[in-house]
Amino acid sequence: MANAVAVLMQETDLPVQMTCADAAIAKGTVLKLSAANTVAATSADNDVYGGIAAEEKISGDGKLMIAVYRKGLFKCEAGTTGVTIGKPVGMEALNEFKDATAADCDLGYNFGIARETAANGEFFLLDLGSIA
Repeated sequence: MANAVAVLMQETDLPVQMTCADAAIAKGTVLKLSAANTVAATSADNDVYGGIAAEEKISGDGKLMIAVYRKGLFKCEAGTTGVTIGKPVGMEALNEFKDATAADCDLGYNFGIARETAANGEFFLLDLGSIA
């Protein structure tokens, strides 16, 4: 199930309002920071941590804000290289994660910690926003 959205398993913090473009964003979409306090859907390696959409954003509705989870436990999809339990994860493609390197973490590409090991296309528990 390529590019599946993240599913909230446990809310640990309330979502925060962030700026976004007037474009469609599905609930559960993994988001990157695209400018100061502005998010967009993830697209590739080296995306900066933004969060996960807590609500659907409808294209053309004139709203330029969206509720975003910055912490929580989510079921997410591993990308082609998979993820490893206990390691930080970053983006590989839209809504797909990979193990992050130390350099990735230094640059803000760490989205959280994998709480399960998963191969390509498998789902794992992500501790969103966790750094240890």
